[in-house]
Amino acid sequence: MHEGHRRRLLEKLKNGDNLFEHELLEILLFNAYPRKNVNPIAHALLQRFAGIDEVINADIEELTMVEGVGENVALYLKCIGQCMRHKNSCDSFAHIKNTEELKKFVTARLGGKASEVLEFYLMDKSGRVRRIFSYTSNDPSRVVVQPEEIAKMISVCRPHGVYMAHNHTDSPCFPSDADDDMTKKVQVICNLNNVRLYDHCIFAPDGIYSYFLTNRLDDIAREYSVSNLFGKNF
Repeated sequence: MHEGHRRRLLEKLKNGDNLFEHELLEILLFNAYPRKNVNPIAHALLQRFAGIDEVINADIEELTMVEGVGENVALYLKCIGQCMRHKNSCDSFAHIKNTEELKKFVTARLGGKASEVLEFYLMDKSGRVRRIFSYTSNDPSRVVVQPEEIAKMISVCRPHGVYMAHNHTDSPCFPSDADDDMTKKVQVICNLNNVRLYDHCIFAPDGIYSYFLTNRLDDIAREYSVSNLFGKNF
């Protein structure tokens, strides 16, 4: 009975349905009580504290005064509250608004890597990095990512724009034919999803190459746009 109720709530959450406050609190409590009916505990907490915000910001001692809430559960709820306060007290997102900021970000992430790594930085409208996807084959000289993986990443996360970057561990930063080929594939995928590919940077011991600054990205964007590849009526 409890499992069916949990599945129904999780299905509502998955579908983006509106959830009552006690239902949201129940879902939070699923991890704290793997096999227990948490509905009475959620209602008891809301009756005492009048809202989820008050629940997750309450003192541990006060939380444990509610029937069914032990210290471990109180600590779990307290941790959620701390996470929310951290989120609200500072801007934890990295910002990339130009190529120089991208170079600094790429250097911090890819500098010193012993294997080749390919990363995608998914951006929102304000220039904040909202998601990072990192791929490696643990090979010093190559990394393989299938176009299907990139297409799924773009279609699921729906970014405003994308930066991509990878490193050369033992060769100059100038792009190889394989680098060009990957950039072209990503450009097509982005264009199909109405997402802009902002730049592709290559970090190497001799410096950083930017497809954008060298105008190579503009050439690829023109040549590998959907309308150019499939016709203007596509």
